[in-house]
Amino acid sequence: MKKTNVLLVIILVVCFAGSALAELKIGYVNSDRILSEYQPALDAQKELDTEAKKLEQEYEAMIMKLDSLNQAYERQKLIMSDSRRQEKENEIIQMQKQIQQFQVQKMGPQGEIYQKENELLSPIIQKINQAIQELGKEQKYDFIMNAGALLFAVPAHDLTEDVIYKLNRMSSE
Repeated sequence: MKKTNVLLVIILVVCFAGSALAELKIGYVNSDRILSEYQPALDAQKELDTEAKKLEQEYEAMIMKLDSLNQAYERQKLIMSDSRRQEKENEIIQMQKQIQQFQVQKMGPQGEIYQKENELLSPIIQKINQAIQELGKEQKYDFIMNAGALLFAVPAHDLTEDVIYKLNRMSSE
């Protein structure tokens, strides 16, 4: 008798869970696609790429200067006085320090390029999240997930087009 009751409880739990899941409305968006098709995101990325290229050119110029200093030092170190040799070695060390500081200040985890990225993309991401929130409320979704983590999803539940449409509509208002 006890085995039958346990089996009945399991069947009821499975049925209840199945019907509860059937009532859930779940959708997903492809955030990479949204960022690649939403014009303000493209504009921000273009500006960020320009800034990164400028920093890269500045960095390469510093590397070339260091290389030039090293080559000149190596060619002339045997004919230099001790004081001149020490002066050139200090110049090389200073240049190496400048390059390291540049890397940290401009391209490091807290550097200018990441601050610029945050400055440019934060308002865009907030707007995307706002559009997703509004779409979820309007269409009564229980969950909207990012497709980047999904292993399988039915294309009918893809809300990416709707989000892009809503973002474009929000931008024109």
